[in-house]
Amino acid sequence: MKSKLLRPLLLAILSMPGIALAEEAAPVPDYMITGNVGFISDYVFNGISQSFRLPAMQGGFDYTHTSGVYLGTWASSVSGNQYTNASLEWDFYGGYNGRINDDLGFNLGLVSVVYPGGKASSARKWDTSAVIAGATWLGLNIKYTRTLTDWYGISTLGFTPVMWADGSSTADSAGDQNSKGSGYLEANYTLGIAADSSITVHAGHQKIRNFSKLSYTDYKLAVNKTYAGFNIGLTYTRTNATDNTLYHVVSITGDDKKLGGSILALSVGRSF
Repeated sequence: MKSKLLRPLLLAILSMPGIALAEEAAPVPDYMITGNVGFISDYVFNGISQSFRLPAMQGGFDYTHTSGVYLGTWASSVSGNQYTNASLEWDFYGGYNGRINDDLGFNLGLVSVVYPGGKASSARKWDTSAVIAGATWLGLNIKYTRTLTDWYGISTLGFTPVMWADGSSTADSAGDQNSKGSGYLEANYTLGIAADSSITVHAGHQKIRNFSKLSYTDYKLAVNKTYAGFNIGLTYTRTNATDNTLYHVVSITGDDKKLGGSILALSVGRSF
């Protein structure tokens, strides 16, 4: 008798506004906005230290849509010993992540790297823009980045070409030269070793148009782990970019550092 009385009462309660049956799933949002902040002992990009072998603070925001469209911004402290008059790198990017099947995906995007106030000379800025194309199959990612502008201010137009230690020019030929159309080809393979840990191996080659002496190859091994909500990474990078004044910098105080070679970096960050 009690069950006959309780059933209509229960159905009446569940039909009230704001109360849903357990079987009904919450709707999936069309987009997500996430953020990240972190600290790294040496900011290394494509094998080259960007912070003069010193620590850097970093952080950014990302917008992703279920359609595959994404937008984002990210910033890091950098060294004015490398990027004259600049202390900040500020990136803006966007593109589309698509899938061909469950195992194969692709990415097309644009990125603009800005150094507020930074200039290679009175006529040249460090700012760089590039187009990105990549594909991912399971844990393997292949990506190509091609600059739409000079590669970080490298040009003979209004800028003294970087010199070798023996005094020879890095430009491939005489006359005005720019580095538009420089390309970076890379391969990355990530292997999950636990639910909260992974290992990534990387190889890349930077080709600088009209300045082939500045081209180089880099390799990286990275271990990442999530612990107590923090993302912890240890990365070892090695390059052959050590033999000219672009990658071997002496500060105005006489501090002499190679920005390539072998670098071990520890990072701690958090996403929200």
